[in-house]
Amino acid sequence: MLTWQKYDVEVDIWSAGCIFAEMLEGKPLFPGKDHVNQFSIITELLGTPPDDVINTIASENTLRFVKSLPKRERQPLKDKFKNADAAGEPRASSGAVRWAETDPDLAAIDLLERMLVFDPKKRITATDALAHEYLAPYHDPSDEPVADEKFDWSFNDADLPVDTWKIMMYSEILEYHNVDSNPQAMEDQQFNGQ
Repeated sequence: MLTWQKYDVEVDIWSAGCIFAEMLEGKPLFPGKDHVNQFSIITELLGTPPDDVINTIASENTLRFVKSLPKRERQPLKDKFKNADAAGEPRASSGAVRWAETDPDLAAIDLLERMLVFDPKKRITATDALAHEYLAPYHDPSDEPVADEKFDWSFNDADLPVDTWKIMMYSEILEYHNVDSNPQAMEDQQFNGQ
């Protein structure tokens, strides 16, 4: 958000944490009107980023802005999420699913605390999050495959005509559904109602 560093998987953990918080609370955690307002809302809850994180900000304007803000202390998330219950049982309320209004589920709050850390390198990893006690009942390592190698996104840099991208995507969809991508075979399948 503040152009601190390059995009990496740790950004996804922050995003997942925001979604998780919304599931617990039933509303967005950081509903900012713009990036400046949103950063203010974030720091009201999570406090001022530590100096070692602030010093990684590449943009001079952003760095000046962040350093000009008043210092804030991190607020306990258990005080914010009083609607999470220990059993994690949702309950209907005003047409929306809400968590039962009892004591906070400390495991859920602990997981959220580990996801919403300013320093991306100190955030919980996806593997550790899946093994966290809050998600343990749903965690099945045999059904959570991990890629053997890093995905190659270089195709995104290809400067191809739109029609070529459409053909490539269509072929990929057909291959996924085990449909013969031969144009005559496709025409025959359409004609035969397949």
